[in-house]
Amino acid sequence: MAASVKLRIILGENDSQRLILPDGLPATVPELVEHIKRQCGIQSDFRLQFMDAEFGNEFTNLTSVSEIEDKSTIKLIFDSGLPGTSHSTSATSGCSDESSLSCASYDTDILSSPDSAASRSSGWPPVFHVPKFPYDCELQLEKANDAFKATGSLLDPDIRLKTAILDGLAEAIVQHKVYPTDSEFEEVAEALVSSHPCLREPGSATGYGGWKVSLKYKLANYRRKLKRLGCPEVEVNSLTNKPAEKSSPACGVKKPRKAEVNYCPSYPSGESAETLEKIRETLILEATKRNNEDTVAAMMTKTFAHRRQEVIRDAPMIAVFKTRWPALFRVHELCAEFKRITTVGLLPKFFSELDGYSSKLLQVFGKKGGAQGRKIKSILIPMTQTDSIDVKRECILKALSVYLNEEPDKVVKERLDCDVDNGQAEMETIFGVFVIRREGADLDDGPEDVIIILEGVEVLNNLGNVPVAIAMLVALVYALNLSYPPEWKYTFEALQKLIMGLDGQRLSKKLQVLKTLLAR
Repeated sequence: MAASVKLRIILGENDSQRLILPDGLPATVPELVEHIKRQCGIQSDFRLQFMDAEFGNEFTNLTSVSEIEDKSTIKLIFDSGLPGTSHSTSATSGCSDESSLSCASYDTDILSSPDSAASRSSGWPPVFHVPKFPYDCELQLEKANDAFKATGSLLDPDIRLKTAILDGLAEAIVQHKVYPTDSEFEEVAEALVSSHPCLREPGSATGYGGWKVSLKYKLANYRRKLKRLGCPEVEVNSLTNKPAEKSSPACGVKKPRKAEVNYCPSYPSGESAETLEKIRETLILEATKRNNEDTVAAMMTKTFAHRRQEVIRDAPMIAVFKTRWPALFRVHELCAEFKRITTVGLLPKFFSELDGYSSKLLQVFGKKGGAQGRKIKSILIPMTQTDSIDVKRECILKALSVYLNEEPDKVVKERLDCDVDNGQAEMETIFGVFVIRREGADLDDGPEDVIIILEGVEVLNNLGNVPVAIAMLVALVYALNLSYPPEWKYTFEALQKLIMGLDGQRLSKKLQVLKTLLAR
């Protein structure tokens, strides 16, 4: 059997994903194209280019599969000339109607819109880059760094220099987030003394402990300044924005908990709550029209801050919010909303990472013994009965839940189509996924319907398969600022931090153990 092959697929600007071919490279380019369409959920026609090492890694048209190998980079050139917007990212196949997942583009580049200038374009960087300080400060630091290299002497910065450094760092930090974690403060302080070794603190175990403490105080003061200026992400936590019974600033503090990059953004330039509310009212009418996806998408981007502040400040009931923002409860708009909040494309990332972890997860599951191990084995049985990638993903997600000591059927509930009426009462209270299957149907036929219900409200249906529904449930949690259901707390943590890579440095003990096993 051929060895598994991984390819990097460039779908458009700032949009790429991993393609896994378990049986190795196909024999022909058209077969490779079919694999890409199936795994990436692309409907548009395209041709392939590969990174040609013989010509300085420039992209060249791919005419033979022999020109690529494991871990090659492939670029898609769409016939429509719109590589960034003409593809779908559902990673599913078999779509036959306009509501199914591979019939729409989910990753419209919403962050490049001029109307979203107030939104951040990226999350916390892997490596924090120390900004440039005022010219005179840079001169002083340059001389002090030279003296440190020559004699090892350290600089004792005066109050003016230290203030300038802390101000510059605070401004750089808030470009990424207003509420950094303790470890992120440490990253900044460490980056500072690495860039300017003359600032190391004598007698400190790390050399930057004092800078870390000073940064925390500086950013707290900086947030007070932002609150006075009306920054919504900070202002939402002021006493004037809390209910009367909340007498303490610490009560009901609202800030990013799940690595949201644009948690509570400011209104676009020139817009106000009144003007955006008028756009929202127009949006309700536009959402009812056919073939109007581009207009709706533009209006959803325009009103993102208005919608987000409503979610954060008012925490409306889902039934009310769905009435006010019906366009949000469509798969492609929900994916776009997730990207606005996190800057990460949902479905491409979700499925490429899940598929990438699959073999390792199966190895970890296989070593589990006892009742848990037996239950996992029974859950994985359907994988041996079909070649469907959707069934494989569903089995792995359910087995992951069991491995984390949680029950899959607490969130993913299944019913036969003949028993739907009997489960109606349960559907009115469930938080999660409801799967309707035809009695006697084969695995390859897929479910009759897959529905997501929150607070007793059917928010999405016709989702095609369970893996997509679980991904959309993650998107809904972000879009509606919900807490993870306690019965699937660790499963959702795994989806967020291991699969989506959001806040992946802070893991519970249970997830840290799993991550260590997957890294072996």
